Amino acid sequence: MSWLGLLIIAIAAMIAGHIFKVKRWGLLVSVYETPSFGSLLNSLSVGHFVNALIPFRIGDVIRVISSGKKMKNGIPFSIATVISDLYIDFLTIGGMFFVLSLIGRGGEELLQFARGYVNLFYLVAICTIVCILSKKQIKKCIAWVAKIFNETIQFNLLYTTYLAIVSFKDIVYKIDKLKFSMYTIFIWSSYVLSYVVFAEALQTSGAYVIASEVFLILFDQFNLLSIKGSSFSLWGMYMILPLIVCFLISKVIKSETSKKETFALPQASDADKMSFLKIYYEENNRDYVRNYLEINKDVTVISDNSAGSNASTVLIMKNGRMYFRKYAFGQDGKKLAEQVEWIKKNQKYIPLPSVCYDAAEENYCVYDMPFYANSIGLFQYIHTMPIEKSWGILQKALDDLKAGIYTQHVSCADEKSMDKYIDSKIEKNITKILNECRLISNLEKYDTVNVNGVELKTLKNYQDMLRKSHLKKIFRNDMYSEIHGDLTVENIVCLLDDKEIDIEEAQQKVIPKDYYFIDPNTGNIHDSMFLDYAKLLQSLHGNYEFLMKVNSVEIDGNAISYLLTKSEAYSVLYRKFKEYLKKNFSKNDVLSIYYHEIVHWLRLMPYKISKNEKLSVVFYSGLLQILADVKELENER
Repeated sequence: MSWLGLLIIAIAAMIAGHIFKVKRWGLLVSVYETPSFGSLLNSLSVGHFVNALIPFRIGDVIRVISSGKKMKNGIPFSIATVISDLYIDFLTIGGMFFVLSLIGRGGEELLQFARGYVNLFYLVAICTIVCILSKKQIKKCIAWVAKIFNETIQFNLLYTTYLAIVSFKDIVYKIDKLKFSMYTIFIWSSYVLSYVVFAEALQTSGAYVIASEVFLILFDQFNLLSIKGSSFSLWGMYMILPLIVCFLISKVIKSETSKKETFALPQASDADKMSFLKIYYEENNRDYVRNYLEINKDVTVISDNSAGSNASTVLIMKNGRMYFRKYAFGQDGKKLAEQVEWIKKNQKYIPLPSVCYDAAEENYCVYDMPFYANSIGLFQYIHTMPIEKSWGILQKALDDLKAGIYTQHVSCADEKSMDKYIDSKIEKNITKILNECRLISNLEKYDTVNVNGVELKTLKNYQDMLRKSHLKKIFRNDMYSEIHGDLTVENIVCLLDDKEIDIEEAQQKVIPKDYYFIDPNTGNIHDSMFLDYAKLLQSLHGNYEFLMKVNSVEIDGNAISYLLTKSEAYSVLYRKFKEYLKKNFSKNDVLSIYYHEIVHWLRLMPYKISKNEKLSVVFYSGLLQILADVKELENER
């Protein structure tokens, strides 16, 4: 065969090798997103073209930037995939050199190069093992170095290194290893065939070069400078033409849009990403990091809407649609799984969001609810709409509960449940409040405290009210049923226009009209509807939502001062709600409802103390105000 025929075969084999290489690179990319063959082939051909002209692998940098701009996970992920690709080739070539050094084939120059390469291979292998074993120390070192710089540089450094680390790990664990191995075999079979045939082409043209020398010259580009005469043009065609063909193929092939929406970091905002990165590099909560990434691997987190509970609520984008996602870990996850079951069970009785997706594993629970563009929380609704409309929504919600879940599993309060309720929700929490917060313990040394100019008796003055025998008298006529369990203003969502209800909801025949309830709470023990009414009192009477907005408090002796917003709308709604209770329940029942409000404040306190001891004093003062009001109500009775 003529040298031209051999050259064409060698070029064809080289093109096949490049295509298999792009296919293998696509497997690395597929860990997070759908690879675009055309884009990857374009980046590879441009990068290799630069490498053919300029030494020091500058073309690989071009390849990273070119492909990274077209990837959803960006240049940091591209870095990880390209380095992984090069690392595998490094191991493959190292294996080939190792075999050559053992059998002593290929000429002295190649064998000498092979021995040096094998030594480098050992060094890289040792460094790889050290990095794996010292991952924790390396991460802390990266975090320490990042702190030297300003916030922008710090974020970029942490984000890039994080993506590189996580991408490498996910590539190892999630890739189709059989297909990856087959592509690697096809790549190097094509390349070796190309080297052998090209060597034959050179020999046919009059230049005596064996296949191993072709390989050495291609691998060590500085040897290209030794090529002279007519063979130089053959070398030029051999190196450049396959890349031109691949480049033209990439232009013909339409670049695909990634259908996969897996992100190494799901958060949409840099601030949320930074908060997560700090947790990741601290290495103090590895289970949280692992479970968080597993839960949100296929979505984009638009915003964090978490409130005061241990469960997190985020607004996500999944498959082009927006949802509210709620998740929790450990014991909180098990409690959240109960919430999911409660929603599914009670959708036929009261307006509740449909569960679009849910998953309960040993370490976590997660579920998605539909996001309505026309939805607005009742708190915001109250403070933007006429008060009569707000009361209309609230009264409708109360009526729906009364006609719905409050008719399910009705029974009288029993002694055993009351004892457990008082022991666990009242007495246990009082002990925690007095013993676990030094600031509150100091305030309890006084008979009264002055809260923003108002004199209030301290908790110790209400021992008679909170005595078990007295509480059982208050609660003895309570009726049990299904209850929401956490009926705060925040957990009622209004819909401004029922014409915009989601079509999927309509198909499931779960169609909220004016409003719907979210975030029920199971495990209340004393499952009386009075707990729900008391939760609304915690909002309208106790100003819970406004206390949540307090961010600083001053304590001087027994004087407590902080800036608290007052809401006229809340005051009006509280009066209307109070009249509703008086109209629908006896005086004893109303008193029981107010006592349950006290219980809700007592249940809240240990959580607030654990989150922020100083700010917990704000809620302590709120508790004292409620105790004073209920004491007055009881005296009136």
